[in-house]
This record gives sequence, structure tokens and C-alpha cells, in this order.
Amino acid sequence: MSRKGCSILVVDDNQDIRDLITLIVEEEGYGVLAASDGESALNLLQIHQPELLLLDVMMPGLSGIDVLKEIRATGNVVPVLMITAKSQSMDIELALAAGANSYIVKPFRADALLEKISSLMSQELRK
Repeated sequence: MSRKGCSILVVDDNQDIRDLITLIVEEEGYGVLAASDGESALNLLQIHQPELLLLDVMMPGLSGIDVLKEIRATGNVVPVLMITAKSQSMDIELALAAGANSYIVKPFRADALLEKISSLMSQELRK
């Protein structure tokens, strides 16, 4: 899969996590857009239309779940990987019910994150 030209929107209110994820995905050849909150994420999503969204669940203001619901309400089907510190099955089910394609629990290994990204991007290319 060619990654050139593929962009990923990384949304996390924690700058260190956002920077880490950005570094990981850029090293794999993906373009990265970054947002620190839900409102910024929604704006970037409309303007740039990335191929994948990595979305933190717990953020001030609009939570990741709120952002996801708003995205899906507009009919946008961009693949969404939820990134969460919440590992209870109820929290994961809530994210999936809201329209997430997958999830990963913090802390995560870089290779696990890249595996999820690769899987979601491959599914998107097959459409």
C-alpha cells in the first residue's frame, strides 16, 4: 500500500501523546494533521478530508464520542480508531456503537497502533 498522499488526523488533548502518535505515523510515511480538541478536529475534518481519524475519547469540551457522533450524523464514513485510557468493555462498546471502526487502549505499543492503522487503511482502500 502506498502511503504517500494518505493523511491521518490525530486528535488528543495531551500534546505529548499527540506528538508521539504523529512521530510514529510520519515515520511510516503518512501525512499527519493534528488537533488538540473536538472542535478543531471537526474543522480540520471538513477542510482536509483525511483517510483516517485517530480520536482520543476523554477530552475537555467535546469528548471523542461526541465528535464521533457528530461526524457520523453528517454521513461521513471516515474510518475512526478510538484511542482511550478506558479499557472496560462497556466503554469500548459505547465507542463502537457510536460508529468507531476500532479502538486501542492507552498505553499502547507503536507496533500495535501501526497494525490497527494498516488494517483500517487497507479496508478503506478496498472500498
